[in-house]
Amino acid sequence: MSKSYSDPLDRILDLASIPHLPPAEPRVTPASPEADKIARLLPFLRCPETGQGLRLAADGSLTTDDGSRSWPVVAGRPNLFPGLRRPKIHPATHVSNPLDQSALDLIRDTDGMVLNLSAGGTAEKFAHVIEAEAAVFRHTDVIADAHRLPFADGSLACVVAYNAFEHYHHPRRVAEEIFRVLRPGGRVLIRTAFLQPLHEAPWHFYNCTKYGLELWFEGFEALSLGVSDNFQPAHALAWLASECEKALRCDLSRAAAERFSNATVGEFITMWRDPASRAGELWQNLSRISPASQEVTAAGFEYLGRRPAAE
Repeated sequence: MSKSYSDPLDRILDLASIPHLPPAEPRVTPASPEADKIARLLPFLRCPETGQGLRLAADGSLTTDDGSRSWPVVAGRPNLFPGLRRPKIHPATHVSNPLDQSALDLIRDTDGMVLNLSAGGTAEKFAHVIEAEAAVFRHTDVIADAHRLPFADGSLACVVAYNAFEHYHHPRRVAEEIFRVLRPGGRVLIRTAFLQPLHEAPWHFYNCTKYGLELWFEGFEALSLGVSDNFQPAHALAWLASECEKALRCDLSRAAAERFSNATVGEFITMWRDPASRAGELWQNLSRISPASQEVTAAGFEYLGRRPAAE
C-alpha cells in the first residue's frame, strides 16, 4: 500500500497535503442540491464537540442547536473534522480499490443507515450508506475524524471500515465511537493489518493480532474472527519480499537484489532455525540497507528514552 492508495481507502495521509487547497466554496443555499443532500443527513449528524443536533444556517454553514458551534461546508460536504480547515479535494475520477463481496453483501442486507468509515473513492454509491473521510472523494458525504464521529448515539445499523485501523492513532477510541453510534444489534465489519510492512508513513501506527482486535472490540459480540482471503499468508510473504528486494536494489546494488530474488524459501527457513547460518551475504545484506528502509520491514523496534529532568 503506497502513496498511490492501493487499498480501498485513502485516509489520514491527506491531512499532510496542505498545499492542495480547495477552491473557493460556493455558498450552499436552501434550494441547492447540496442543501437537499445535507438535509437528508441532518437527522443522523451531531456536533463532534458538543453532541448537539445541527441545522443548516443561512450562510451555508452548519450550526449547533444552541448556536454555539459552527461548521463549514466544503465542496458540498459538511466538514465536521475538528481542526481540519482545508481538507484535500480529490477529482471525481479518482476511484480506490472496490469493497469486496462480503462488505457489499452486508451493506445490501442492512435495513438502516450504514457508515463506510474512511471510505476513499468508492466505485458505487448506495443511498443508505454514509461515506465518511478525512478528505473529499467522489462519494464522500461527511468530512469526519474517526476518533470523534459526528453521528447521533445509536443512529446507525452498520459500520464498515476496511484497512483503516492501522492508521488511527487511537484505534480503541475509534472502536468505542463505533459502538456508540451503532444501534443495539448493529453490525460492524473491520479489516486491519497484522503482518504488513510500513505503509502510508507517517500515518501507520499499529499492526494488530487477532487478540488485539478482540481487545479493541471487547464491548461487541464477536460473530466471526478470522483471516480474509486478501490477507492470507501469501500476501504477507509476497509484500515483505517485494519491499526487501526494492530496498536492496535501491540502497545496495542490483546484485544484492538479485541474490535475494534468487534465494529459496528454504534458505530463509534454515537461517531462522540455525543462527550459525546467518553469516552469509543473504542475511547480512538486509542489515546493510538504510535505517529508513529497515523500518519498512523490520521485525521490531528498540526505544531508549527518559523522563525529562524538568517539567
